[in-house]
Amino acid sequence: MALFTYHFIDLSKAEKHVRRQTLDKYALYAQLSALLPVLVILIFWLVKRALKSEASRRKYTAVPSSPVQKQRQRSSAGTWGSRFRRAQWWLGEDVVVANVVLGQRDQWLIGLLWTAWLLLLCVLETGQDYLHLTKRLGIIAVSQWPLQYLLALKSLNPVAYLLRSSHEQVNRWHRVMARVTTTLLCLHAALYLNFFVQTDRLHRLGDPVVLSGVMAFGGLLLLVSTALRPVRRYSYRLFFFIHVVAGIIVPLQLVIHAAPAKTFLFEALGVFFLDLISRKLDTVTGYATVGSIPGTNLVTISTIVPRSKIDRYRARPGSHIYLSIPAAARKSMNAAFVSHLLFEFLFNPFTVAAVDEENGGLTLVARHYGGPMTAALRRLAGASKPGNSNRSTDENKIPLSIEGPYGAASRLSWLCTSFDRILLVAGGVGATFTLPLYRAILSENPAAKVEMVWAIRSAGDATWALTGKEAQALMKDDKISIFTTGEFSDPEGTGLLRQRAAAGRHDDDLDGEVELSAMYRDGRRGRPTSQHNRKRPDLQKVVDNLFKHGQDERIAVLVCGPNDMAKELRAHLGVWVNKGRSVWYHNEGFGF
Repeated sequence: MALFTYHFIDLSKAEKHVRRQTLDKYALYAQLSALLPVLVILIFWLVKRALKSEASRRKYTAVPSSPVQKQRQRSSAGTWGSRFRRAQWWLGEDVVVANVVLGQRDQWLIGLLWTAWLLLLCVLETGQDYLHLTKRLGIIAVSQWPLQYLLALKSLNPVAYLLRSSHEQVNRWHRVMARVTTTLLCLHAALYLNFFVQTDRLHRLGDPVVLSGVMAFGGLLLLVSTALRPVRRYSYRLFFFIHVVAGIIVPLQLVIHAAPAKTFLFEALGVFFLDLISRKLDTVTGYATVGSIPGTNLVTISTIVPRSKIDRYRARPGSHIYLSIPAAARKSMNAAFVSHLLFEFLFNPFTVAAVDEENGGLTLVARHYGGPMTAALRRLAGASKPGNSNRSTDENKIPLSIEGPYGAASRLSWLCTSFDRILLVAGGVGATFTLPLYRAILSENPAAKVEMVWAIRSAGDATWALTGKEAQALMKDDKISIFTTGEFSDPEGTGLLRQRAAAGRHDDDLDGEVELSAMYRDGRRGRPTSQHNRKRPDLQKVVDNLFKHGQDERIAVLVCGPNDMAKELRAHLGVWVNKGRSVWYHNEGFGF
């Protein structure tokens, strides 16, 4: 039976040995070639930094409106820079089919190119040997697993470090690599099944070596199917549990199925467990106070971390942590054994809303969407209310495990020095990312041209930010524009705003696209007033105003909020990018 030009060929022992050597050779080529793109990008950044450093020593930095800066923009280098920015922006656009987002254009482009390259390595020097092609597909796919696992790491991720990126941004390439390797493994399984059918050897599916491969392939299909976006949104816990368990078991099964590939498999498991150990060592357990904001579905967490870690959080405003509930805190939940076991695999991301450097305190805010983690936190919040007569002050605090910080917020100094104007846009609790960043930018550079737009569902959603000594400063800051859903803001100050929040309705059924009422400031009295025409924040107007100050200004825009808000904002920014403007855009999200 022939597949194109391939045939089932009987080989001698010596010929099989040569085939084995050829398989190992091309698998090594495939693994080494996977490092090439990372090295190219690293060299690009190093050369760019060296050129920038040399240029800064030779000449002064021109202001955006100066003739020198305009001359640079109109030069050949400036023209090519504009074209590069437009191409980069185009590659970052979503690929949408039947209203379903299937990733971004750059992921598809790189993914298809990499698939083509690996397929080329799969056919070189295979001759007409059907089994050689079949085996090559499998071992080359597995040769990519160490890098695939590496791209998913949170703590020990050298790729994120070299690219000055974050785990969340690098993880999107982990998904690309997973799709590429899964495609090759599907071809490998299909060709082997065809071989068994055509040669009447289906009985061999029960052999231990073959059966382990069949089971590993089944585990891989289960892993891939639960990683689909609809499944992740339905139950992120299911996705996470299967991802971790299958990510360990499948390589071990393949060690039995394909012993020559064991080096790649142990490399993948090695980097996984090293990262797991690093994360465990970086996790601290502290006693926290859990509370809920009346009239909202928000949960607040206040905890103390060791002094040795507080500087890391202070240096990374807008960073996030992964929170878990240890066994000691679950004793009071009266849950079934299965539920207790579930919490061993729950590590939810929470953005750090505030850092108290004096006492080492962290404040976290999250919205409850019905998941087991926030549901458990809300139950614990109810059980730990100070009004409980049978509980002491210390008993009102519960132990929580915190791992982090993570995120791309370490770019603060780069934001302050590389851009002329910065816009921060937040929706709901997305302000836990933008508000600390806003404060840190002004602390680093009080003259920074930065503004923030914050859209919230109800006045109660803002109460976590309107407490403490910075509350009045926030309400009087004319660089911050707050929009609320349906409720008018409090003209008398934060006290009455909290009262309205307490009496407010529970808006679980509303999303980020409801009508909004703008809060703005009365310049004569220095306090918020309400705009009576209820409407959403006009993001197009916000963006257009951002670009009207100078033709050559470099703009940074960061957003954290509903997907629809981020898409609309990006669409308005794209108009200006296509006009040649310099824009750096960052969408902070966790990719559920």
